[in-house]
Amino acid sequence: MPKRREGPVKNKQTDYYFFDEYVGFPPDRKRVRISLRTKDPLRAQWLWEQEYKKQWSAYYGLEKPRRPTPLLFSDLVEEYVKYQRDIKKAKEWKTTQYRLDIIKRFWNEDPKIAEISKAHLVKLDAFLKAEKKSKYTINHYFALLKAMFNYATREEKSSGKNPINEIRPYTVDEKRREYSPEELKQIFDAVEKIEREARANALIDKNAKNIVLILLYTGMRVGELLNLKWENVRKDRIVMKRSETKQRKEKVIPITPVLQRILEDLKSKEKGDGYVLPLTRRRGSMLSGWTNHLLRKIRKHSGIEDFVFHNLRHTASTIMVSQALGQGVGLADVMKVLGHSQVKTTMRYLHADFDRMKKALEILQERAGT
Repeated sequence: MPKRREGPVKNKQTDYYFFDEYVGFPPDRKRVRISLRTKDPLRAQWLWEQEYKKQWSAYYGLEKPRRPTPLLFSDLVEEYVKYQRDIKKAKEWKTTQYRLDIIKRFWNEDPKIAEISKAHLVKLDAFLKAEKKSKYTINHYFALLKAMFNYATREEKSSGKNPINEIRPYTVDEKRREYSPEELKQIFDAVEKIEREARANALIDKNAKNIVLILLYTGMRVGELLNLKWENVRKDRIVMKRSETKQRKEKVIPITPVLQRILEDLKSKEKGDGYVLPLTRRRGSMLSGWTNHLLRKIRKHSGIEDFVFHNLRHTASTIMVSQALGQGVGLADVMKVLGHSQVKTTMRYLHADFDRMKKALEILQERAGT
Protein backbone atom coordinates (compact mmCIF):
# COMPACT_ATOMS: atom_id res chain seq x y z
CA MET A 1 0.00 0.00 0.00
CA PRO A 2 1.41 3.45 -0.91
CA LYS A 3 2.62 5.50 2.00
CA ARG A 4 -0.11 7.86 3.11
CA ARG A 5 0.25 11.46 4.21
CA GLU A 6 0.38 12.44 7.86
CA GLY A 7 -3.12 13.86 7.58
CA PRO A 8 -5.27 16.52 5.93
CA VAL A 9 -3.86 19.34 3.82
CA LYS A 10 -4.65 22.97 4.58
CA ASN A 11 -5.61 25.41 1.84
CA LYS A 12 -3.53 28.47 2.74
CA GLN A 13 -5.91 30.83 0.93
CA THR A 14 -9.18 29.70 2.51
CA ASP A 15 -7.89 27.94 5.69
CA TYR A 16 -10.14 24.95 4.85
CA TYR A 17 -8.65 21.44 5.01
CA PHE A 18 -8.94 18.84 2.26
CA PHE A 19 -8.25 15.17 1.61
CA ASP A 20 -5.46 14.70 -0.96
CA GLU A 21 -4.27 11.11 -1.31
CA TYR A 22 -3.29 8.50 -3.91
CA VAL A 23 -5.54 5.45 -3.71
CA GLY A 24 -4.85 2.10 -5.39
CA PHE A 25 -1.83 0.58 -7.15
CA PRO A 26 -0.50 1.02 -10.69
CA PRO A 27 -1.87 0.97 -13.31
CA ASP A 28 -5.25 2.01 -11.82
CA ARG A 29 -3.80 4.19 -9.10
CA LYS A 30 -5.73 7.46 -8.76
CA ARG A 31 -5.46 10.73 -6.90
CA VAL A 32 -8.43 11.74 -4.73
CA ARG A 33 -8.96 15.37 -3.68
CA ILE A 34 -12.00 16.11 -1.48
CA SER A 35 -12.75 19.16 0.66
CA LEU A 36 -13.27 18.27 4.32
CA ARG A 37 -15.35 21.45 4.77
CA THR A 38 -13.79 22.46 8.07
CA LYS A 39 -11.15 24.86 9.39
CA ASP A 40 -10.75 22.96 12.66
CA PRO A 41 -7.53 20.86 12.52
CA LEU A 42 -8.77 18.25 15.04
CA ARG A 43 -12.05 17.70 13.21
CA ALA A 44 -10.18 17.67 9.88
CA GLN A 45 -7.88 14.90 11.14
CA TRP A 46 -10.88 12.84 12.24
CA LEU A 47 -12.70 13.37 8.91
CA TRP A 48 -9.52 12.55 7.02
CA GLU A 49 -9.22 9.19 8.81
CA GLN A 50 -12.82 8.33 7.92
CA GLU A 51 -12.31 9.27 4.28
CA TYR A 52 -9.06 7.31 4.07
CA LYS A 53 -10.77 4.14 5.31
CA LYS A 54 -13.71 4.74 2.97
CA GLN A 55 -11.54 5.20 -0.14
CA TRP A 56 -9.45 2.09 0.45
CA SER A 57 -12.51 0.00 1.33
CA ALA A 58 -14.05 1.07 -1.99
CA TYR A 59 -10.82 0.23 -3.85
CA TYR A 60 -10.73 -3.29 -2.44
CA GLY A 61 -14.45 -3.75 -3.04
CA LEU A 62 -15.30 -4.23 0.62
CA GLU A 63 -19.09 -3.89 0.75
CA LYS A 64 -19.23 -4.47 4.51
CA PRO A 65 -16.71 -3.46 7.15
CA ARG A 66 -14.77 -6.16 8.92
CA ARG A 67 -16.34 -7.48 12.10
CA PRO A 68 -15.29 -5.11 14.90
CA THR A 69 -13.27 -6.44 17.80
CA PRO A 70 -15.28 -6.72 21.04
CA LEU A 71 -15.26 -3.31 22.75
CA LEU A 72 -15.64 -2.81 26.48
CA PHE A 73 -18.09 -0.23 27.80
CA SER A 74 -15.31 1.71 29.58
CA ASP A 75 -13.30 1.93 26.34
CA LEU A 76 -16.29 3.27 24.43
CA VAL A 77 -16.97 5.86 27.16
CA GLU A 78 -13.38 7.12 26.97
CA GLU A 79 -13.49 7.37 23.17
CA TYR A 80 -16.94 8.99 23.05
CA VAL A 81 -16.03 11.65 25.63
CA LYS A 82 -12.88 12.45 23.66
CA TYR A 83 -14.98 12.76 20.49
CA GLN A 84 -17.43 15.12 22.23
CA ARG A 85 -14.62 17.23 23.70
CA ASP A 86 -12.07 17.39 20.85
CA ILE A 87 -14.10 16.87 17.67
CA LYS A 88 -17.59 18.21 18.35
CA LYS A 89 -16.28 20.69 20.95
CA ALA A 90 -19.48 20.20 22.94
CA LYS A 91 -19.75 22.60 25.87
CA GLU A 92 -21.49 19.95 27.98
CA TRP A 93 -18.78 17.28 27.55
CA LYS A 94 -17.99 17.36 31.28
CA THR A 95 -21.63 16.56 32.10
CA THR A 96 -21.45 13.73 29.54
CA GLN A 97 -18.32 12.35 31.22
CA TYR A 98 -19.81 12.71 34.71
CA ARG A 99 -22.99 10.79 33.86
CA LEU A 100 -21.20 8.08 31.90
CA ASP A 101 -18.79 7.61 34.82
CA ILE A 102 -21.79 7.05 37.11
CA ILE A 103 -23.10 4.36 34.73
CA LYS A 104 -19.61 2.86 34.46
CA ARG A 105 -19.34 2.56 38.25
CA PHE A 106 -22.76 0.93 38.38
CA TRP A 107 -21.74 -1.59 35.70
CA ASN A 108 -18.63 -2.50 37.67
CA GLU A 109 -18.17 -5.73 35.69
CA ASP A 110 -17.40 -3.54 32.59
CA PRO A 111 -19.52 -5.46 30.04
CA LYS A 112 -18.72 -5.71 26.36
CA ILE A 113 -20.83 -3.42 24.19
CA ALA A 114 -22.37 -6.37 22.33
CA GLU A 115 -23.43 -7.97 25.63
CA ILE A 116 -25.39 -4.99 27.00
CA SER A 117 -29.06 -5.90 26.96
CA LYS A 118 -32.42 -4.66 28.17
CA ALA A 119 -31.77 -6.37 31.53
CA HIS A 120 -28.73 -4.11 32.09
CA LEU A 121 -30.84 -1.05 31.33
CA VAL A 122 -33.71 -2.09 33.62
CA LYS A 123 -31.23 -2.43 36.49
CA LEU A 124 -29.71 0.96 35.62
CA ASP A 125 -33.18 2.53 35.64
CA ALA A 126 -33.85 1.07 39.11
CA PHE A 127 -30.48 2.34 40.34
CA LEU A 128 -31.14 5.90 39.11
CA LYS A 129 -34.57 5.89 40.77
CA ALA A 130 -32.97 4.72 44.03
CA GLU A 131 -30.56 7.67 43.70
CA LYS A 132 -33.70 9.89 43.56
CA LYS A 133 -33.03 11.10 40.04
CA SER A 134 -36.06 12.72 38.40
CA LYS A 135 -37.76 11.13 35.40
CA TYR A 136 -36.49 14.03 33.31
CA THR A 137 -32.90 13.32 34.39
CA ILE A 138 -33.27 9.56 33.82
CA ASN A 139 -34.45 10.32 30.28
CA HIS A 140 -31.25 12.32 29.80
CA TYR A 141 -29.11 9.37 30.94
CA PHE A 142 -30.74 7.03 28.44
CA ALA A 143 -30.66 9.62 25.63
CA LEU A 144 -26.92 9.95 26.29
CA LEU A 145 -26.45 6.17 26.09
CA LYS A 146 -28.46 6.05 22.87
CA ALA A 147 -26.27 8.73 21.28
CA MET A 148 -23.12 6.88 22.35
CA PHE A 149 -24.32 3.55 20.92
CA ASN A 150 -25.25 5.29 17.66
CA TYR A 151 -21.72 6.70 17.58
CA ALA A 152 -20.31 3.18 18.06
CA THR A 153 -22.39 1.91 15.13
CA ARG A 154 -21.39 4.83 12.92
CA GLU A 155 -17.71 4.24 13.71
CA GLU A 156 -18.12 0.50 13.03
CA LYS A 157 -17.33 -0.43 16.63
CA SER A 158 -20.55 -2.37 17.21
CA SER A 159 -22.88 -4.62 15.25
CA GLY A 160 -25.46 -1.87 14.85
CA LYS A 161 -27.95 -3.05 17.47
CA ASN A 162 -28.86 -0.28 19.88
CA PRO A 163 -30.28 -1.76 23.12
CA ILE A 164 -31.65 1.64 24.18
CA ASN A 165 -34.33 1.32 21.48
CA GLU A 166 -36.05 -1.24 23.71
CA ILE A 167 -36.52 1.32 26.50
CA ARG A 168 -39.41 3.78 26.37
CA PRO A 169 -38.62 7.22 27.85
CA TYR A 170 -40.73 8.54 30.70
CA THR A 171 -43.48 11.02 29.93
CA VAL A 172 -42.52 14.16 31.81
CA ASP A 173 -44.81 17.08 32.56
CA GLU A 174 -42.34 19.95 32.66
CA LYS A 175 -45.06 22.47 33.68
CA ARG A 176 -43.72 25.04 31.26
CA ARG A 177 -46.04 28.01 31.12
CA GLU A 178 -46.20 31.79 31.08
CA TYR A 179 -46.72 33.95 34.15
CA SER A 180 -49.76 36.19 34.42
CA PRO A 181 -49.38 39.93 35.24
CA GLU A 182 -50.47 39.16 38.81
CA GLU A 183 -47.83 36.43 39.13
CA LEU A 184 -45.14 38.72 37.70
CA LYS A 185 -45.97 41.27 40.41
CA GLN A 186 -45.61 38.54 43.03
CA ILE A 187 -42.23 37.59 41.58
CA PHE A 188 -41.03 41.22 41.54
CA ASP A 189 -42.16 41.72 45.15
CA ALA A 190 -40.34 38.50 46.11
CA VAL A 191 -36.97 39.46 44.54
CA GLU A 192 -37.15 42.94 46.07
CA LYS A 193 -37.65 41.34 49.49
CA ILE A 194 -34.77 38.92 48.85
CA GLU A 195 -32.47 41.85 48.00
CA ARG A 196 -33.49 43.80 51.13
CA GLU A 197 -32.80 40.81 53.39
CA ALA A 198 -29.59 39.70 51.61
CA ARG A 199 -26.35 39.45 53.54
CA ALA A 200 -23.44 41.59 52.34
CA ASN A 201 -21.60 38.65 50.75
CA ALA A 202 -24.72 36.99 49.25
CA LEU A 203 -24.16 38.38 45.75
CA ILE A 204 -26.71 36.13 44.05
CA ASP A 205 -29.41 37.43 46.45
CA LYS A 206 -28.30 41.06 46.13
CA ASN A 207 -28.79 40.83 42.34
CA ALA A 208 -32.02 38.80 42.39
CA LYS A 209 -34.14 41.50 40.73
CA ASN A 210 -31.59 42.22 38.00
CA ILE A 211 -31.40 38.52 37.19
CA VAL A 212 -35.18 38.15 36.91
CA LEU A 213 -35.55 41.36 34.87
CA ILE A 214 -32.83 40.43 32.37
CA LEU A 215 -34.30 36.94 31.86
CA LEU A 216 -37.78 38.43 31.35
CA TYR A 217 -36.76 41.41 29.20
CA THR A 218 -34.46 39.45 26.88
CA GLY A 219 -35.85 35.90 26.84
CA MET A 220 -32.34 34.62 27.62
CA ARG A 221 -31.71 31.21 29.12
CA VAL A 222 -30.41 31.30 32.68
CA GLY A 223 -27.19 29.55 31.63
CA GLU A 224 -26.55 32.21 28.98
CA LEU A 225 -26.93 34.95 31.57
CA LEU A 226 -24.69 33.25 34.14
CA ASN A 227 -21.89 32.96 31.56
CA LEU A 228 -22.45 36.34 29.89
CA LYS A 229 -19.31 38.51 29.71
CA TRP A 230 -18.88 42.23 29.23
CA GLU A 231 -17.14 41.52 25.94
CA ASN A 232 -20.54 40.30 24.69
CA VAL A 233 -22.06 43.75 25.38
CA ARG A 234 -21.32 45.92 22.35
CA LYS A 235 -22.78 49.44 22.40
CA ASP A 236 -26.45 48.90 21.45
CA ARG A 237 -26.59 45.10 21.46
CA ILE A 238 -25.61 41.89 23.22
CA VAL A 239 -23.85 39.48 20.87
CA MET A 240 -23.27 35.85 21.83
CA LYS A 241 -21.00 33.69 19.71
CA ARG A 242 -21.99 30.30 18.33
CA SER A 243 -20.06 28.50 21.06
CA GLU A 244 -22.00 30.40 23.74
CA THR A 245 -25.55 29.44 22.70
CA LYS A 246 -27.56 26.23 22.86
CA GLN A 247 -28.42 26.31 19.15
CA ARG A 248 -24.76 26.86 18.14
CA LYS A 249 -25.76 30.01 16.25
CA GLU A 250 -24.81 33.63 16.82
CA LYS A 251 -27.44 35.39 18.91
CA VAL A 252 -28.08 39.15 18.91
CA ILE A 253 -30.24 40.93 21.52
CA PRO A 254 -30.86 44.68 21.14
CA ILE A 255 -30.20 46.76 24.27
CA THR A 256 -33.27 48.84 25.14
CA PRO A 257 -33.13 51.86 27.52
CA VAL A 258 -34.53 49.72 30.35
CA LEU A 259 -31.97 46.98 29.74
CA GLN A 260 -29.23 49.62 29.52
CA ARG A 261 -30.04 50.86 33.05
CA ILE A 262 -29.88 47.30 34.42
CA LEU A 263 -26.51 46.70 32.75
CA GLU A 264 -25.15 50.00 34.10
CA ASP A 265 -26.17 48.93 37.61
CA LEU A 266 -24.37 45.60 37.18
CA LYS A 267 -21.32 47.35 35.72
CA SER A 268 -21.02 49.40 38.91
CA LYS A 269 -20.78 46.13 40.88
CA GLU A 270 -18.27 44.44 38.55
CA LYS A 271 -15.84 42.03 40.23
CA GLY A 272 -13.12 42.42 37.59
CA ASP A 273 -13.44 38.87 36.19
CA GLY A 274 -15.12 39.96 32.96
CA TYR A 275 -18.55 38.51 33.77
CA VAL A 276 -21.75 40.58 33.76
CA LEU A 277 -23.12 39.00 36.95
CA PRO A 278 -20.87 39.85 39.93
CA LEU A 279 -20.33 36.49 41.64
CA THR A 280 -17.37 35.44 43.76
CA ARG A 281 -16.83 31.86 42.54
CA ARG A 282 -17.96 30.50 39.19
CA ARG A 283 -17.33 26.73 39.15
CA GLY A 284 -20.15 24.85 37.42
CA SER A 285 -21.43 23.24 40.61
CA MET A 286 -21.37 26.60 42.42
CA LEU A 287 -23.45 28.29 39.70
CA SER A 288 -26.00 25.50 39.83
CA GLY A 289 -26.15 25.71 43.63
CA TRP A 290 -26.66 29.47 43.62
CA THR A 291 -29.46 29.37 41.04
CA ASN A 292 -31.23 26.61 42.95
CA HIS A 293 -30.84 28.65 46.15
CA LEU A 294 -32.39 31.73 44.51
CA LEU A 295 -35.11 29.58 42.93
CA ARG A 296 -36.20 28.24 46.33
CA LYS A 297 -36.29 31.74 47.82
CA ILE A 298 -38.42 33.12 44.99
CA ARG A 299 -40.86 30.23 45.41
CA LYS A 300 -41.05 30.84 49.14
CA HIS A 301 -41.59 34.62 49.00
CA SER A 302 -43.80 34.72 45.89
CA GLY A 303 -46.04 31.78 46.77
CA ILE A 304 -45.59 30.38 43.24
CA GLU A 305 -44.60 26.81 44.04
CA ASP A 306 -43.84 25.82 40.44
CA PHE A 307 -41.67 28.87 39.65
CA VAL A 308 -38.71 28.13 37.36
CA PHE A 309 -36.44 30.60 35.61
CA HIS A 310 -37.14 29.08 32.18
CA ASN A 311 -40.78 30.12 32.44
CA LEU A 312 -39.62 33.75 32.33
CA ARG A 313 -38.40 32.90 28.81
CA HIS A 314 -41.82 31.42 28.02
CA THR A 315 -43.47 34.58 29.35
CA ALA A 316 -41.20 36.83 27.27
CA SER A 317 -41.78 34.87 24.07
CA THR A 318 -45.55 34.70 24.61
CA ILE A 319 -45.78 38.45 25.13
CA MET A 320 -43.58 39.19 22.10
CA VAL A 321 -45.51 36.88 19.79
CA SER A 322 -49.00 37.79 21.01
CA GLN A 323 -48.53 41.54 21.53
CA ALA A 324 -45.70 42.70 19.26
CA LEU A 325 -46.63 40.92 16.03
CA GLY A 326 -48.63 43.23 13.78
CA GLN A 327 -47.05 46.33 15.30
CA GLY A 328 -44.06 46.51 12.99
CA VAL A 329 -42.51 43.33 14.42
CA GLY A 330 -42.22 40.13 12.40
CA LEU A 331 -42.04 36.54 13.60
CA ALA A 332 -38.48 36.34 12.22
CA ASP A 333 -37.48 39.17 14.59
CA VAL A 334 -38.85 37.32 17.63
CA MET A 335 -37.14 34.11 16.49
CA LYS A 336 -33.82 35.96 16.19
CA VAL A 337 -34.08 37.36 19.74
CA LEU A 338 -34.92 33.94 21.17
CA GLY A 339 -32.23 32.22 19.11
CA HIS A 340 -34.62 29.82 17.36
CA SER A 341 -34.00 28.45 13.86
CA GLN A 342 -37.45 26.91 13.32
CA VAL A 343 -40.91 28.49 13.57
CA LYS A 344 -42.34 25.44 15.37
CA THR A 345 -39.84 25.93 18.20
CA THR A 346 -40.95 29.53 18.72
CA MET A 347 -44.62 28.56 18.58
CA ARG A 348 -44.07 26.04 21.38
CA TYR A 349 -43.32 29.02 23.61
CA LEU A 350 -46.61 30.74 22.74
CA HIS A 351 -49.15 29.78 25.39
CA ALA A 352 -52.84 30.27 24.66
CA ASP A 353 -54.98 32.59 26.77
CA PHE A 354 -58.79 32.67 26.72
CA ASP A 355 -59.02 36.49 26.63
CA ARG A 356 -56.56 36.68 23.73
CA MET A 357 -58.47 33.90 21.94
CA LYS A 358 -61.69 35.86 22.38
CA LYS A 359 -60.01 39.05 21.17
CA ALA A 360 -58.74 37.22 18.08
CA LEU A 361 -62.29 36.19 17.18
CA GLU A 362 -63.60 39.71 17.81
CA ILE A 363 -60.94 41.17 15.49
CA LEU A 364 -61.76 38.53 12.89
CA GLN A 365 -65.47 39.33 13.02
CA GLU A 366 -64.79 43.09 12.94
CA ARG A 367 -62.49 42.85 9.93
CA ALA A 368 -64.90 40.50 8.16
CA GLY A 369 -67.66 43.11 8.54
CA THR A 370 -70.12 41.08 10.57
